[in-house]
Amino acid sequence: MKGFFITGTDTDVGKTIVTTLLLHTLQQNGVSSIAYKPVQSGAEWKDEKWVAPDVEMYRRVAHVNEEECCTYLLKTPCSPHLAAKLDGVTIDPKEIVSHVRLLQETYECVLVEGAGGIAVPLVDDAYMIADLAADLQLPVIIAARTGVGTINHTVLTIEYAKKRGLSLAGIVMNGFSEPPTDVEMDNVRMIEKMTGIPVIGMIPYMNPIRFDEVNGTWKGEWWR
Repeated sequence: MKGFFITGTDTDVGKTIVTTLLLHTLQQNGVSSIAYKPVQSGAEWKDEKWVAPDVEMYRRVAHVNEEECCTYLLKTPCSPHLAAKLDGVTIDPKEIVSHVRLLQETYECVLVEGAGGIAVPLVDDAYMIADLAADLQLPVIIAARTGVGTINHTVLTIEYAKKRGLSLAGIVMNGFSEPPTDVEMDNVRMIEKMTGIPVIGMIPYMNPIRFDEVNGTWKGEWWR
């Protein structure tokens, strides 16, 4: 297996947080692991260079370099297929697969974070995130919201993934209240009941989220 593919029910549902927390947990348990963002759109200018914001999040828990953790860094914050066109870049899926295989030779577990949702195009309508997950042959973890609308989004994502023949490892729901509300817990129950896929993680809402390097813990403001 040598890893997992992390996708989401939409953009900004917490894929990067899920990936980073998984990376932290694996490393804390002695598993040699790395997080990899094949295509990052919306690059940020920092220290006189363009950087991948998702890789910057990985750096909060691990010593990584951008060359190892990102293949295509695109400037425009939009769908990767369009960002690549605007930047004059051609995304080659074979290059991404080769990169992952090289990482798998070095690490016990490679966490591959997709872009947006599972049907997001990487190369126009010819190659999507679902195609990349299939080519990598990695079990898929789906990041989902907790609030109203998540049942519909999550069920549709899972049904599409099943139609594409992807192996689903579970769902991680991000943004729970403290304590979780009855609505949020019913969303968990209904998603599991309707899809047959387990919710394997529940992450509280934290804003801003930060990693305490001294204590080795994540901290943030609880949403009430």
